[in-house]
Amino acid sequence: MYCLAVDSGNSFLKWAFFKNGRKLALNTVCNRELHQLDTDWRSLRQPDTIIVSHVSGHDIQIQLAQLFKIWNIQPYWIEPLPKQCGVINNYTDPKQLGSDRWAALIASWNKFHESCLVVNVGTAQTIDVLSRDGVFLGGIIVPGPYTLKNSIQFATQINLKNDNYCYQNFPTNTTDAIYSGIIDALVGSIERTMRLFQQYQGYSIKHCLISGGGHAELLPHLEFKYTVIENLVLDGMLLIAQDTERT
Repeated sequence: MYCLAVDSGNSFLKWAFFKNGRKLALNTVCNRELHQLDTDWRSLRQPDTIIVSHVSGHDIQIQLAQLFKIWNIQPYWIEPLPKQCGVINNYTDPKQLGSDRWAALIASWNKFHESCLVVNVGTAQTIDVLSRDGVFLGGIIVPGPYTLKNSIQFATQINLKNDNYCYQNFPTNTTDAIYSGIIDALVGSIERTMRLFQQYQGYSIKHCLISGGGHAELLPHLEFKYTVIENLVLDGMLLIAQDTERT
């Protein structure tokens, strides 16, 4: 099966082209430059299926629908289900869960079949929890590093754009203080979720999985075992596509 998986995020679109589960092509495009996809996708063999995770705006969705007309194929737009690919969705309204988060959870469970903390660091940082029984217990959403930097610059007029800052345990200037606070807030939200899991579930998280375009900023500050998986959402999308084909 040839599958085009399209992960349409808040700032960037990432896509992969698979043949029988093997990745043949992979690329990332800024949302402002989606016109590039017309050339990129016309160079591909016609896919048997197109699967889409879309969490950006309606205008982006319209652009994608036009691009998919390259082929006479109806794309499958992911809607999280109460249960799929072994994962039970504990959201009050399962469809309200972001399709990218759902795909990442499915990829995590099918890779390990153990309890997981699934962290995606992008425009927003999501921290989602899977139990050892494959139940998505819930998760939190906080602004990502880029979003936090921009919001502070906008609110205070302090310039963080020229790399005039670094992380310090005890910062002694304002730009370092802001950046160190951002890192501590993001890392702290992960550590707190791990502690809450232990407290309420009675056992520890087995795997902490880190992905997303902003994850590199956090890695030097993580003091627990973790695994970086670069394309977790796309891997989960392939599993959903295969599951959909079977049904």
